[in-house]
Amino acid sequence: MSLTRVLRSTASSVGVRQASSLSEALLSVPTGTPTPLSSEVSVGKSTSGLGLASSTAAYTTTSTLGVVFNTGSRHETSKDAGISLLASKMAFRATKERSDLAVFRDIESIGGSVSSRAGRDYVSWNITVAPEYVNDAAAILAESLFAPRHADWDINTQKEKVSVDEELFHANAIELLVQGVHAAAFYDNRTLGRSIYAKDNLSKLNSKSMEQFYAQHATASNMVLVGRNIAQSSLVDVANTYFADISAGQSNNMTPAVYVGGEHRTAASSAHAYVAVGFSAGGALSGKDLHTAHVLEHLLSQRSGRFSTGFAANYADAALVGLSGVAKAADASALTFALLKDIQSVAGQAVSTAELEAAKKSSGLGYSSWVESKDGSLTQLARSAKTQKAITERDVQQGLAAVTAADVQALAQKLVSSKPLLASVGDVSAVPRYDDIVKKL
Repeated sequence: MSLTRVLRSTASSVGVRQASSLSEALLSVPTGTPTPLSSEVSVGKSTSGLGLASSTAAYTTTSTLGVVFNTGSRHETSKDAGISLLASKMAFRATKERSDLAVFRDIESIGGSVSSRAGRDYVSWNITVAPEYVNDAAAILAESLFAPRHADWDINTQKEKVSVDEELFHANAIELLVQGVHAAAFYDNRTLGRSIYAKDNLSKLNSKSMEQFYAQHATASNMVLVGRNIAQSSLVDVANTYFADISAGQSNNMTPAVYVGGEHRTAASSAHAYVAVGFSAGGALSGKDLHTAHVLEHLLSQRSGRFSTGFAANYADAALVGLSGVAKAADASALTFALLKDIQSVAGQAVSTAELEAAKKSSGLGYSSWVESKDGSLTQLARSAKTQKAITERDVQQGLAAVTAADVQALAQKLVSSKPLLASVGDVSAVPRYDDIVKKL
């Protein structure tokens, strides 16, 4: 027998013995019960009335401090359209005490990383550092909020970045489809149908526009402070030290989003058609209804195949659920009716136990992956701070697990009883018209 074969045989035998020994209980070692890692969420308010929410994250070694404004494109008008996105670009820029370069170097000196985002119902800024630098990060964040220097040249520079973002947006079929879904649901220039991009109005925004934005939104009534991997006691200290002088302000008046249903088409040079079919859930979803919507979203994804995916969008006063997919332009009609049929099939017959369990597991995994990310965690903390009710991963997972087949079918039936929405992007020549969809209901 060759040496190589001997070594292989020996290694195999050792592997068997090792595997066997690992399966044997060691009498001298007490039996333990593994405890899964979890994040604890706490809520409260500062002495100035600023809403707070913190989490002791189980999956991160860095700390993130952020502010989330209760505004976004849905709050804009024709006069200030685009201000939310521009405000996000102005995060951590020059202040009355430091130049933009000095701010950058001070962030760099503590190993910090900053980011900002804007959406239909929020604008957020955050800074991530090692835990020992949270106070330094808080000082920079507070100074950027309460003592900004809105130089015209800086605003113009950020406008150029906004223009680049808008060009990328118009080149992204998926993002265009998302906008089309909201435009079809609420009209394209009202509330949730309004895009965060407003090219036609961008040139009109200036330093005065920015000052008005800060004066209105950097207040205890329209902003929350959140901390990821920051103890609640530490977050309270930060708020009372660096945000003590924040004004109370008045809560933003929000025009209710009215679902209208309808069709929105974005024709573009493409060999494919991207299509979405959806419905209104009849208002904002919460508790059991929200959990059911997420399970239904994943159930629809499972049924529709790899070229389609379910979607669920929930806001303070509205919610949308549906399916989207992509196909060759010639197959757009078949795709559209298939999406509608899949939604109707859930409404028409209760799902099987196996299918339901698979959807619940997929939904649970999707939620965990999202909330473990920085953006997902901060979004959930912002919701907790606004409502002053801690939203924990444990509670959400229990809620998803409790969803029944009857719950899913009842929600699907409610959806198909409302007016549909139809959105399409790309070569839309073969996409059915809205009336054709309505006739199938």
